[in-house]
Amino acid sequence: MLKNNVYHQTIVDKRADLEMLQEFRQLTAELATNLELVGDKLEHMKGGTESVALILANWQNVVKSISLASLGLMKYSESDYESRAPLPEALVRIKLDKEEQEEDTNE
Repeated sequence: MLKNNVYHQTIVDKRADLEMLQEFRQLTAELATNLELVGDKLEHMKGGTESVALILANWQNVVKSISLASLGLMKYSESDYESRAPLPEALVRIKLDKEEQEEDTNE
């Protein structure tokens, strides 16, 4: 009888271990799914940050161009502003493409 109780207790312990293992597997699967979702979202955010970095890099060039155009206004005196406000220097965009320059020199 004592031996049966020992076997019965061992079976009860093993079933409890099995239930805990099954719960652990379920939680591990949920964790893996959530980590995959986080990974996908991080990839999406990575693309967004690259775009923001490109915009910020171009923004510095925009500020420099505005600054260059505004430098021309410094040569005017207050009397020039009385008749009408002078305009900043015109900015001209010149494309510097090496392939086009080589074609122009070859022709």
